[in-house]
Amino acid sequence: MGVVTVFAIDGCPFCDRAKKNLSDRNIPYTEINLSSYPDKRSDMLSLSDSLTVPQIFFNEKHIGGATETIALLEQWDTDGAFATFESEVQSKPNPTDPKLQPSTLPPKKESVSPPRNEDDAIKLPSKTTITILEMTERLIKIIPKSDLGYLGKTYKNCATGKSIVESLRKDFFTDSDTDTDVIEFGQYLQKKKLLHHVRYEHDFSNDNNLFFRLQPYQTPDVMNSYRIWTDRVDTDSISIVARLNKSMQGIQKRSMITITTPNKDDGEGEKKNDGNVAAKATTTTASVVDLSLALQDEKYIQFEEEICELQGVNMSSMEDNEKTAFIINVYNLMIKYAQIKYGVPGNAAQRSSFFGGIKINIGNDLFSFSELENGILRANSKAPYSLSKPFANKGDNRLKLSLEKVDNRIHFALNCGAQSCPPVKKFTATDLQEELRIVASAFCEQDDNIRIIDTKENSELCLNMIFKWYGKDFASSTNELPSTIVNYLRGQRKETLQEMIDSKTSIKVKFNTYDWNAPVTNGKQNDISDLKADQYQIIKSIFGGGK
Repeated sequence: MGVVTVFAIDGCPFCDRAKKNLSDRNIPYTEINLSSYPDKRSDMLSLSDSLTVPQIFFNEKHIGGATETIALLEQWDTDGAFATFESEVQSKPNPTDPKLQPSTLPPKKESVSPPRNEDDAIKLPSKTTITILEMTERLIKIIPKSDLGYLGKTYKNCATGKSIVESLRKDFFTDSDTDTDVIEFGQYLQKKKLLHHVRYEHDFSNDNNLFFRLQPYQTPDVMNSYRIWTDRVDTDSISIVARLNKSMQGIQKRSMITITTPNKDDGEGEKKNDGNVAAKATTTTASVVDLSLALQDEKYIQFEEEICELQGVNMSSMEDNEKTAFIINVYNLMIKYAQIKYGVPGNAAQRSSFFGGIKINIGNDLFSFSELENGILRANSKAPYSLSKPFANKGDNRLKLSLEKVDNRIHFALNCGAQSCPPVKKFTATDLQEELRIVASAFCEQDDNIRIIDTKENSELCLNMIFKWYGKDFASSTNELPSTIVNYLRGQRKETLQEMIDSKTSIKVKFNTYDWNAPVTNGKQNDISDLKADQYQIIKSIFGGGK
């Protein structure tokens, strides 16, 4: 009785799509999960000569990745996919190659978060206790928020002291309670950092001329600022991000939808074996994350609160490998989070705001995506097209967090750019060098990232734009790029490029147009004004914003 074997990792949308297509046709499969059994990576590589996932086998026949597998299943649909599976796979003997068998080692253990502090809670006037998350959600529901102006400035998403008192009284107090009782409870919430004066200048009071704002709206440019973290902080920083990433994977998986788009009609069909031309498919289906569904997911607010734990992480005590793995993991996680929270940038100005304006609080220091990448991982180097270093001020405390030298493989970890996911989605301090080696090879084996043209007429190397943007990290000049890149290639591709280099032939290096499209849909309108809690009214009148 034959079997379908799927090599996959957690959180890979291509793996999920392939498995869903099999399940939709009632085709059973055996999954070898490389996240739980990393010892099987070498077996997958040996069997498929590929480092990307998923890799799928029908018995001992290698089908390929998600694209190849789904295309084959759609061909089977004509005669009945399950019936074809029975005749083509299930009727055959089980594979005997041990590489296609599940691992005999125990699965890699997931870290368990330490218990939360019991005193990290809110005591209600009724003498009951609820969590800060529960209290914040409740306050968001009951306290009205408006854009209020004062002396030419608009304070967004706030309320007057008087209106907040009215809301608190209605929800938490009885008619016998005095205004003083309500105001004191408001001051208690301010002390617990759930409520703030918009300029941090006044204690809470029943004043119609004072504006106050809930913590989730106080610093909108800081992603993980849903609350001020006063709870315990796990000493294992890598485990914190791993748990957060698992939560995000759940949100994304529940928000996955299938969309169909029309193909561009180029007037050409596909030539079949009999010489006839088959009609070209008129549509393409793809699984993408619906960002509007993710924003409404039942676990999204819980994720927003839990990710605030990063405020307590101390990077200054980390060794370089731990810091590198931690930053890569945080960066990749926060990109997904930012797409849900702020939307996907659609042009150069929005990308500049997205990568330079959105902040992440780590250890009570604020970092943009650009500062994490260029300031820390790239040893405080100038970002592409930038005139200054990220940490230009010698008094900047963040400068001491910069690595001393650049490992150019970080670019393959931060921006993989491949059509499939590399078999490492999370990085660890202990195995970082091997993990970077794998993602470098996985990135470079994709033709979209590196394409070698070796003919009598041409010797060309067509590269992903990251080799241009971060060229100094790879080689002293564009002409030296081939000598660096050949180290990341395998098999025939490596041999071909090495022969081109050895022949002293002039290799023309070209850079492909970068595809900024993301596998998401229905995101918020990306607006730079959303990053500002306050706005001068003259700017508002010119550029818009507010309600």
